[in-house]
Formats: sequence, C-alpha cells, structure tokens
Amino acid sequence: MISWPFDSTLTTDTEGNPMYSRTYSSDVLAKILRKYFCNGVFSDVSTSFQVVEAEGMTVAVEAGEALINGRHCYEEARRTLAVQAADASLDRMDTVVLRLDLSVSVLSIDLYILAGTPAASPTAPVLTRNSSTWELGLANLFISKGSTTVTQARITDTRLDSDRCGVVASVIGDTDTSAYYAQITADLAAFKAAEEAAFTAWSSATQNSMEAWITAEQATFDAWFASVQDALGEDAAGNLLNLINQYRAHASQETLPVTGWAASGDVYTQTLAVSIVPANCVLHASPAEANRTEYLDNDIHVSAAGEGSVTFTASGKPENDLTVNIAVSEVSA
Repeated sequence: MISWPFDSTLTTDTEGNPMYSRTYSSDVLAKILRKYFCNGVFSDVSTSFQVVEAEGMTVAVEAGEALINGRHCYEEARRTLAVQAADASLDRMDTVVLRLDLSVSVLSIDLYILAGTPAASPTAPVLTRNSSTWELGLANLFISKGSTTVTQARITDTRLDSDRCGVVASVIGDTDTSAYYAQITADLAAFKAAEEAAFTAWSSATQNSMEAWITAEQATFDAWFASVQDALGEDAAGNLLNLINQYRAHASQETLPVTGWAASGDVYTQTLAVSIVPANCVLHASPAEANRTEYLDNDIHVSAAGEGSVTFTASGKPENDLTVNIAVSEVSA
C-alpha cells in the first residue's frame, strides 16, 4: 500500500551513497490531487488561458494556470499561436487546447491548435483523452473559407464548458459549469438573432422607402410636365423635356456580375461604371427584391463613389449576378 506524506529517513550504504526509506513518484502526487480537484483552468483570474484575436492567421492565449489529471501548469506570459491557412472552398472549425502529454520524450503540458476538417457545416475536433494524452479545449475557432484573419467574433470561448474544459474546483460537491455555459450560449444566440432580425427589418424598410421615393419623384415630374406641355410650343416643349430628363436621370438599375468581384484581403470589391453619378453627391444603393437575401448575407455596400463610377464591397463573394438600384438624391457643392 502507498501512503503519503511521511518523512523519509536517510541512511547510507556501504559506499556512502544516500538511501531514503520513502520515495515518491510524480504519479503519487497527481493521483492525490485528482481526488480533490477536477480538471480545468484556474478561474481566480478571469483571463486565465483566454484565447483572443491577434494579427492575420494567428491567435493569442493569455497567461494562466490549469490542472489536468492532477498535473499543474502555468504560463506567465501571453502566447501567440499560428493557425493553419483557411481552405479555399469550405469552412473549418479548429480548437485551441492545453495538452497533457505523458510520453517519456515529452512529459509536459503545452498549448496547441487542433485543425478541424473542412466541411459545409464544420464541427469542432474531438479531444484526445486517454492514459497518456489528455486535452482541454480552451476555445473553438471558426475559419471561414478563404479568410486571412481570425477575428474575435470567430472565437468561441469554451473554458466554462465542463465537457470541453471547465474550471478547477473541489470535487467535493462537484461544481458543474455546464448549466452556466449553456445559459451564456443561449443568451448570445438570442442576442444575435434579435440583432439580425432588427437589421433585416431596417434594411427592408430602407429599400421600400427608397423605391417609394423614386416612384413618387417620377410621378411628380410626369404630372407636372403633362400639365404644361400643351401650353408650350413644340421647340420650347422639346427643350424643356431635355432639361427635365437631365434631372430625372438620377436613378438607375445596374447589375453586379459574379465575375466582376476581385479579392482584396478578406473582402471582395467591384467597381461599376454608372453614368448618372456626378463627382459629388448623396448616393443610395439597395438590392432588387429577388437579390435581397444574397446581398445582405454578403454584407454588400457602397464603399466609394466618384464621377461616373460606384465601388461596392462585400465580406464574401456572391454566387450569382445581383441587380442593384442606384439613386442620386442630392448633388453636393
């Protein structure tokens, strides 16, 4: 039977070498600690091993302490980890882990990134947990196809998920954080859904308002011109019609061809030649009703406008040609 701790008595052998009556391996201490504390990160500091965005295809892991199967580790400084390049056509889910490796050649706990499998609906990699290797999942990284950065919005903190990681606590009473994690996840999902619904409603209202404005302006011009046309001579009416047409030509419907998008970093841009656009103006652009969903999903918007041209920017490359309504409501001085 192994019992611990007791003082060891020191004797020497016939050659004077020290001999201890009691010696203990690291396994003994690890087994004892496992009886008192569960696996996870120490939560006395809220940022312990928190994963945050860094530059490009890297993430940073804050300093922290953790316990895995009775083995303690601590990192005193922020660490930067490289993320595998994004797949060109499919999304991927990676996981930042703390890995206990009891292989004789390793014998340590360190930080790693598990690369997931690219898929249409990617899932987080399975954690390795056996007698020699045990992993704690600190965060999941959503690596969208073709991306060149990992933003904070793409990082899901899983430190409070007791199935993936958890926090160090006494096993007496067994503090389970899964309910807290589920509540946080549900609240976040509800918040995102509400924000998306509000944006969709606002976009629809803006689209309808702009189309109504264009229709009203055209109807006003048509009615006015019809009322004065009969009272003018042919030449005067023709000249007046030309002037009116110059001002009525403030709205146009254009097509954003799918082949016209050019990658620029992690966004796509396309510049259209639009003759109605002057050098300085107040410009409105919105999708046709049939294109609305794809237009909004790719966060397409006007990023620049100059005389005779309009530049659009998208967070993702659309899969179809898109029809867009363009209107100049005011010419600036």
